Amino acid sequence: MALDLHPNAKARITEIVAGALPLIDVDHGKYISRASEGVLLIVMADRALPQRGPIHDALLAYVDDYPLVEFILDTLAIELQSAEYQKEPARKKLAELPGYENSAEVAARLISQFEALPNQYRITCPLPKALWGCLPDDKNQWTFETTSSRLVRTSKELSDLLPLKVQDDKEKAQLFGGGLLSSLLTGPLTWEENAVHIQMDIEGFIGPYGGSVPDLEARRFIRSVCGLGLALRLFQINSNYPLYPPKYGYFVHRKNNEENWRAERKLELDDRISWGLEKLEMGDLVNTPEKHAHWCPRILEEMAHVIAAGKRAEPIMLASQWYFDSATGSDPLLPFIQAMVVLEILLGDKAASKEIGLNELLRNRCAYLIGSSQEEREDLYKTFSDIYDVRSQIVHRGKHRLNAHERTLLSRLRSMCRRVIQKEVDLLRADKKKDVPAQASQQRVGR
Repeated sequence: MALDLHPNAKARITEIVAGALPLIDVDHGKYISRASEGVLLIVMADRALPQRGPIHDALLAYVDDYPLVEFILDTLAIELQSAEYQKEPARKKLAELPGYENSAEVAARLISQFEALPNQYRITCPLPKALWGCLPDDKNQWTFETTSSRLVRTSKELSDLLPLKVQDDKEKAQLFGGGLLSSLLTGPLTWEENAVHIQMDIEGFIGPYGGSVPDLEARRFIRSVCGLGLALRLFQINSNYPLYPPKYGYFVHRKNNEENWRAERKLELDDRISWGLEKLEMGDLVNTPEKHAHWCPRILEEMAHVIAAGKRAEPIMLASQWYFDSATGSDPLLPFIQAMVVLEILLGDKAASKEIGLNELLRNRCAYLIGSSQEEREDLYKTFSDIYDVRSQIVHRGKHRLNAHERTLLSRLRSMCRRVIQKEVDLLRADKKKDVPAQASQQRVGR
């Protein structure tokens, strides 16, 4: 649903933006300078937007804390991507560029586009080749949520629905940002054959450099799905080390007025996410055709149940994101803290931790949740105390390295995280099974 700004507020914002545009500097006819005087005026226009209520909340979700600033600067950056590079003069005012001479008209156009938010996007992130086996051979799609997320395999249906076309310099610049890579690409781009992708639908605004809330949510979702796959043993960590830094990213398609998807751009994932994806391979649980046929659909069903549970499963999804970061991290210090965060998300309780202490709370809950015998619970109880001591040394004393024993504790901690996530998934599924008879009983009473 589009924004519905009050006419007076819209007029005031448009007036401020019209006064700001001539003061924006553009370098070499293409690059917006965010240090321009005009940007400060647009910040004033941002403050003229509602500061509370539904529109305010929607804009925070669609863009970020400064929605108008980010939208205008990113939209101008998108428009100027296809402009010709001008060596001299090195800097011009925006109003000196062709098409931007009338600041009032440009401001009115930008505010109309802003008011039309949210845009509808489909995010498609190709997975590493080592993970293509996560989708059963007889499936081209596995839906996590009916309308918003899924695993998909490259197929004619995918290519027809989400074309990757580079038809002219403007589209090429928008999709790849110009530069050397853009200049080397000619003709249409196609999806890699047999590749498997994480896909999600999201609304809001995604600019040419990312950084908005929808972009951050997409990156978080990719990490959560992969972390959940690790915890449920669909994936595991490999021991390979690539010769060159891996580069992964996701394609952004936007739904146009004709309800068709049009490729807008490709955004690179952060280096740490790319390295994390590169470290994944199919798990030993699914490493033979027989195991794959038996376990893969079951694990995907568990993952789909968690993702479809929405708010009820938010702690599991958040913990899975942190588990991915910990399991794929290289420096053991940060992964140690990230693994502790996993347990705090799932087992922590602010009120209870004040009474008995966080260490006591976490080790009790962890031992009783995943311990299958009294002996194992006692072992978990003791080991967790050692783990918490290392955590405290890192956080409070700036511990700068782990010795061999402490690295072993990190492995134990990661194992605990995996088992706790699995148990939480089991409990979520058990709750659903309880809900089904109750819902059926209510329906019979209703009839």
